[in-house]
Amino acid sequence: MKHSTLKKICLTLAALALIALALLALPREANAQTAGQGKIEGAVINATKDAQPGSTANVTVTLMSVAAGATNVISQTARTDANGKFVFTNLDTISTTRYLLTARYVDVEYYSGILNFTSATTPTLSASISVYESTGDPKVVQVLETHLVIEVQAPWLVVQQIVVLENASDRVYINRDAVAHPPTLLLPILAKAIDIQFDDQTVDQMTLRGDGVLTYTLPIGPGKDQIMFQYAVPYTAPKYEFSLPLTHDIARFGLYLTDVGATIQSAQLSSAPNPMGDTPGAPKLITIAGEKLTAGTTVKATIDKLPAAAAQPGKATSTPSSLPFGDNQTIGIIVLALAAGAAVAVIAYPILRKRHQRDDDDFEDEAETASDDPRENLMQQIADLDDAFEAGDITEAEYKKQRAALKTQLAELKG
Repeated sequence: MKHSTLKKICLTLAALALIALALLALPREANAQTAGQGKIEGAVINATKDAQPGSTANVTVTLMSVAAGATNVISQTARTDANGKFVFTNLDTISTTRYLLTARYVDVEYYSGILNFTSATTPTLSASISVYESTGDPKVVQVLETHLVIEVQAPWLVVQQIVVLENASDRVYINRDAVAHPPTLLLPILAKAIDIQFDDQTVDQMTLRGDGVLTYTLPIGPGKDQIMFQYAVPYTAPKYEFSLPLTHDIARFGLYLTDVGATIQSAQLSSAPNPMGDTPGAPKLITIAGEKLTAGTTVKATIDKLPAAAAQPGKATSTPSSLPFGDNQTIGIIVLALAAGAAVAVIAYPILRKRHQRDDDDFEDEAETASDDPRENLMQQIADLDDAFEAGDITEAEYKKQRAALKTQLAELKG
């Protein structure tokens, strides 16, 4: 088995975090349904078109459940039959109990959605888990877009980097080379990057850091996905020479700089509209973009007229004595939208929020944004969670776990 035990543990922890998160969204009072009569049935489906008949027979399916107020997760297992079908019986049908199905196939963990019983008259839930055969061909993975949103915090540039990729095949890509930590994707970053953080904790733990490149080691399943991370690079005012070597062909590349009076010029990238121009309250962005850039190209740009860091008595501004990702600052909201065929396929910007300087007006403005859009609702939940942490209503450990789970869900949503 090429994938480590640590990877399995990380994936399982991520799943448990999602269950715990679902419980937090429940009302405090819920009508109890009849317990012990519930059934969850379904099938493990191999979505690879040329998979061998019977490939999903005898697969172990794990059902994890957590009841409202419980402090532990209960799990039980079942084996699929010759047709990939499984069933779990004698389950609590209380509406506040949440269930999650997992199945491990070809060294990759797959998950269902979160399930719960909503009616005592319908004590049976149906669910399926799609799994895939694997491939070792890296050509099935393409990087469609790369976007860098840069916030100026003298003497640092805080970078939010979004990579949109696609596995156009019907197989999960796994690098099975006999080397330590075989990569499935190389992610270029700016030189001298510090404090690299991923929105997804599993990705964060399974990605190796290097100077100018990150080594992504997780399997890459069929379909589109996004990888989002942030870091900081130092600059010496008034200029910063942007230089990013590309490891893959890229259909679209975008560079966004929050407007602090600086300028940005590139021979490879052209001026483009601010993708957040029609969004009320959004920051003004200076945008340049390019298309059809090939692997091996180094994207270059000159950022000029950057502000110098304010002098601090007893502190040298040239040293990282106060990092942009310290206790007093955080990336609060990320708006990510995929729009197939649109001129701007990814809209992303970081709004930096100081935890101890938010006022009631901020909260009221965010509360008014609630809608039927699940992406907006998730962002509102993140804002509410930040408020709860600032007020001391939850511990730091719970805050980090719940926030990571929310941001994972946000990343998984596609427009």
